[in-house]
Amino acid sequence: MNSYLISLAQQDLLHHMLLVGGAAVCPLQRPEQTIHASFEVELTDNSAVINVELGGHTGELTLKRSDRANHLHLRDFIQDIANGRIESAEPTPPPEQHGSTARIQQMLAESEALLSNIRKLLAA
Repeated sequence: MNSYLISLAQQDLLHHMLLVGGAAVCPLQRPEQTIHASFEVELTDNSAVINVELGGHTGELTLKRSDRANHLHLRDFIQDIANGRIESAEPTPPPEQHGSTARIQQMLAESEALLSNIRKLLAA
């Protein structure tokens, strides 16, 4: 099987982000390669709107906050983009429309800090 997959530990990250909102980066792996999906979660009273960027494509997913399996839906959505199964994923806009490198670096730093905190919580 050569599909990109999100590990069980990273599914905890997806679950956490769906609870608190914000931006994060999630690795997807297959035996010979690892790629990273950037995603941002915007929470409203009733829904979570997730924007995903991966490998030159973007996608948006809206989930009801009451669904306890949302992290699994998000996992499947990201894996589907990575494995070319989402036709609605659009090419990433050109850099001048996409945002600054500083914003991406900030998201990566925040994700690393969050992941470190999650690992500490799981170890306790």
